[in-house]
Amino acid sequence: MRTELIAPDAAGIARAAALLRAGALVAFPTETVYGLGANALDRSAVARIYAAKSRPSDNPLIVHVAGPEEIGRWAEADERAWLLVDRFWPGPLTLVLPSRGLVGDGTVALRMPAEPIAQHLLAHCARPVSAPSANRSGRPSPTTAEAVLEEMDGRIEAVLAGPPATVGIESTVLDLTGPTPLILRPGDIDRLQIAKALSADVGSAGGSQRSPGTRYRHYAPDVPVRLFAGSEDWLRRELAQALLATPEAVYIGLAATAPAGARGLLAADLRELQRSLYGALRDAEVRRVPVIAAWPAPSPEAAGVRDRLWRASGGHVTQEREREQQKEGSGEIS
Repeated sequence: MRTELIAPDAAGIARAAALLRAGALVAFPTETVYGLGANALDRSAVARIYAAKSRPSDNPLIVHVAGPEEIGRWAEADERAWLLVDRFWPGPLTLVLPSRGLVGDGTVALRMPAEPIAQHLLAHCARPVSAPSANRSGRPSPTTAEAVLEEMDGRIEAVLAGPPATVGIESTVLDLTGPTPLILRPGDIDRLQIAKALSADVGSAGGSQRSPGTRYRHYAPDVPVRLFAGSEDWLRRELAQALLATPEAVYIGLAATAPAGARGLLAADLRELQRSLYGALRDAEVRRVPVIAAWPAPSPEAAGVRDRLWRASGGHVTQEREREQQKEGSGEIS
């Protein structure tokens, strides 16, 4: 199969929409990451997403819609859902709601992307579009059209090329099917923002079967990722030692915790770290070098980046307290 690269002009968007209606797979830009789209009403097309991504069949998909007016057609929304739609749509918030008309486990995950190209595509398609990230399962998500082609060339019909993603990580997934709103996957919109919009407590339920990207190894490049968590001073010392021991490694994290001479992603702030994270992981893989990464300090706004780094490292984190206890036990002096 030849994967076509389509320009994001009016003619290209119309062609991409026609391909989706015909059952083809088309990757397209959103503000979070590039999505791999299929007509959500076409079971064969949706099944092809799983095959193209080598994705486990029980890992659910998010359905993208052109506007809030489509919610009532595919889901049952209560007052909480409409409050959040008014506050955060279009944008990187996915709502898990009781399903109405779409095949699934009785729930459906809906999102309206903010990227204008995606909005035009959905409007032209006139169908709900299932769209996980446009990468092979478990790998760092693509934030550029070029990264999609690296992953999917020959596996899908087309890529609707657009600008790099501005958010850089997948959407927050919020479950509204129970009495307490639950964050199933953290993202750019954090718990405090949601709680403020609802004037209610918000819980979390990572690993839920109702959210993608939570129960399997995800976002991981094909090179080792070592993750460190602690205070800034401790991180600088520990990261310097790790980079000295592995001089070919690159650093990913905030510039504030980067040791002198570190090379890689030295992000000025959390927003830059989030936007550039997947690109930095992909670059390390292309260069075949390991990654030494710093975990941002616990805070609601850092939850999405912390989640992605934790999963990229396989859940193995060197913690300050544990490391210092090991040094004390061995008699090592730092």
